[in-house]
Amino acid sequence: MVQQLTREQIPIEERWELADLYPTPADWEAERQAVLAELPRLEGMRGTLRQGAQQILAVLTLADEIDQRVEKLFAYALLARDQDTRDPEAVQRYEQAMSLAVAASRAAAWIAPELLAFTDDELRAFLEQEPGLAPFRREIEQTIRMRPHTRSAEVEELLAETAELARAPSNAFTFLDNADIRYGVVIDEDGTEIELTKGRYLLLLERRNRQVRQQAYEVFHAPYLAHRHTLGALLAGSTQADVFYARARRYESALQAALYPNAIPLEVYTTLIELVRQHAPLLQRYLRLRKQALGLGELRAFDLYVPLVERPERTYTYAEARDLVLAAMEPLGPEYTEPLRQGLHSRWVDVHETPGKRSGGYSLGVYGVHPYILLNWNGTLREVFVLAHEVGHAMHSYFSSRAQPHPTSQYTIFVAEVASTFNERLLTAHLLDITGDPRERAALVNDALETFRTTLWRQTLFAEFELLTHQAVERGEGLSPDWMTREYGRLLREYYGPDLVVDEQVAHEWSRVPHFHRGFYVFQYATGLVAATALARAVLSGDEDARRRYLAFLAAGSSKDSLDLLRDAGVDLTTPEPYLAAFATVEQDLDTLEAALRELGLIPGDEPSR
Repeated sequence: MVQQLTREQIPIEERWELADLYPTPADWEAERQAVLAELPRLEGMRGTLRQGAQQILAVLTLADEIDQRVEKLFAYALLARDQDTRDPEAVQRYEQAMSLAVAASRAAAWIAPELLAFTDDELRAFLEQEPGLAPFRREIEQTIRMRPHTRSAEVEELLAETAELARAPSNAFTFLDNADIRYGVVIDEDGTEIELTKGRYLLLLERRNRQVRQQAYEVFHAPYLAHRHTLGALLAGSTQADVFYARARRYESALQAALYPNAIPLEVYTTLIELVRQHAPLLQRYLRLRKQALGLGELRAFDLYVPLVERPERTYTYAEARDLVLAAMEPLGPEYTEPLRQGLHSRWVDVHETPGKRSGGYSLGVYGVHPYILLNWNGTLREVFVLAHEVGHAMHSYFSSRAQPHPTSQYTIFVAEVASTFNERLLTAHLLDITGDPRERAALVNDALETFRTTLWRQTLFAEFELLTHQAVERGEGLSPDWMTREYGRLLREYYGPDLVVDEQVAHEWSRVPHFHRGFYVFQYATGLVAATALARAVLSGDEDARRRYLAFLAAGSSKDSLDLLRDAGVDLTTPEPYLAAFATVEQDLDTLEAALRELGLIPGDEPSR
């Protein structure tokens, strides 16, 4: 049986270095206690802001110092937990970090209401009077902006106190999904028993043998179906928490509560759904090509990931992938590639799947230290793209942290997926440049279309499902597993069209999507792809001004509103143009793929599939 490696079996250079944060867990605990001791000092400043600009500066400086220290403590605890979710000491540290974050939030909860005791003109005057407030300009401007949704100090403290309760459904899902659920064994075409994991699941879905794909699909989904009521209750709990906070802060809806703080108009969300739905025929054309190229009588969800064009069998070591990604980033210049090269050789990355490790991949920036990247390496080209994606996040954090003071160093969620998807576009372009093999080139175009399918259409479908669940709770309706399965299945049929069989497993897919516990996050994958497609096209054209604007965007953090930062970089997501340009790219890629499939004899040479 193929089994996972333990952490001790992984080369040290392919494990992240948590000692860059704290030398030992004992040092982490000492710092936690030190920060706890600082909180009464911040709370003791309550009522002092009326003294004027200098006291406001003193309070905001202390609050920011505490915030930065809490973020670092939380980063260590999160990374240690995620490298082994079965480790009780790591889990305890994570819970302690969460409690500390809540305590710090509670200790600072009085600041915004007390600032709002001043008029907007008075607050702006303080910014002019006290140059030291410059790093906090955005924070004060945001406080003014959030005035309609900021409650009294007493209510703000109560809301801060509820944060741990609100995270309980998400935390429970994380432990169930990563630590408790076991998938069992899949027997492949050679009779080899394979212990199924999340990382191996996608790998098995790429197998040419359809019986192996179907077996993996059914084994993987079985525990989610078995726990559907628990998973449904957890998702309902997360959704109810979103609605509670929206109402507590006097928003008209949970969607508005998610978008307003980042100055994203509701129309950006609804326009995305409308335009993606309007262009669903492009997705359905791609599925017809897939069904035809695979020679299938019916297309099932486990047929969606198998490559249409067989490549020479190839796996990538992490070192090979690292070099590929570095080469692909060369259009951004040495300002980007040199610090990236150093970071990738300095244990920023935890590479391999090990028992208890959190699934998937992510990047976490830590101000004043460096970014960290979690992977679950399986050697596929897809995993090379995951590395490029997470490197995009990491370098965004790297540049923002170096260029910005801490208060404006963290970019918003809305722009987060731009840098990551941008890197995927650069990697695709690089791979197309270095291969002359018609089959490989066709496979790369297929991969690009898969990115559009899984990011533009799939994530927008997710976004519409989230909107439906939140609206149902806002209407006072319950979220039962049957209701969610019915609505999710309906959306699948409407987006994917008649060629995809919507079976029981895929209709229950809502139950295993972790991002649904982060309300209204996933739509930003789609908008990020739209923006990244436009920005990457400009940089790859050799436009030096576009390259400089893009690097400035990476360094800008949250120094401006998200949409303004993207406008400065060269793309305006409040207009339909970048979306339509993305769909034009999809159509062009479809034409290229269809012609290649005909040339390779994988589909008949008759009329186009439009």
